Amino acid sequence: MQEIYVNLDDSGKLTLKEKVSVYGGIIFLSKKEKDKFITQYRSIIKDIRCKYCKKKSFCDNKCPEIKNINIKPSHKRRIMNYLKKYYIVGLVIRNDQVYNYIKINKGAKGRFLDYSIRRVIKETIKKLIEIHNINPYQPIKLIINIDEQSTKNNGYYNLQDGLYEELKYGIINYNYSSSFGPIIFSDLKIVISYKDSQKSYVIQAADLLAGTIRKMSLCFLDKNLYTELSKIIDINVILP
Repeated sequence: MQEIYVNLDDSGKLTLKEKVSVYGGIIFLSKKEKDKFITQYRSIIKDIRCKYCKKKSFCDNKCPEIKNINIKPSHKRRIMNYLKKYYIVGLVIRNDQVYNYIKINKGAKGRFLDYSIRRVIKETIKKLIEIHNINPYQPIKLIINIDEQSTKNNGYYNLQDGLYEELKYGIINYNYSSSFGPIIFSDLKIVISYKDSQKSYVIQAADLLAGTIRKMSLCFLDKNLYTELSKIIDINVILP
């Protein structure tokens, strides 16, 4: 069975005040690849995390989590250069192009973010099929890890069921008289886990990635985001 690991975190919120909300993700095509990433990423973090500790006179081995909001530019560049070795994805939502009733209603916001996450995952799978990294006619296990804090802030509604429809069964939109066929034609198993970022290196990496994409997106709002971001980082950017 083919195993695909999708690890996501968000930056910015879908609100009236903020200009963009972003998801960043890193993809692994096997457990071996994921474990290799964690081993090397852990080594990088161990090398720099003591520089962020405020306990000058003693060490209790409870180091602060390295997050996008507190990391120094030089350390961030080092980590981003490492992340570029893997398949990374981004979802950029232009908040001003989303209906206000969605942004102020928790239920509507949750459904929209569900749709957004389904879209970035579906487009990622489609791309991996196109470049022959995934065979859609062989069984697939899709493991999705999301920062649990994102769930508290936004809520999710039937994300797993929606993904089965998008990937395995296809979607029919009666309101717009349109349909979208399945892209996976064999057995599909989807596992969704909500992770504590302090205990998950893959979610910490996704946090840094999401923050980087958001910062760059704010600089290029009036330009072609995909083109501008691609000049800086090899990333597949989806704009719902």
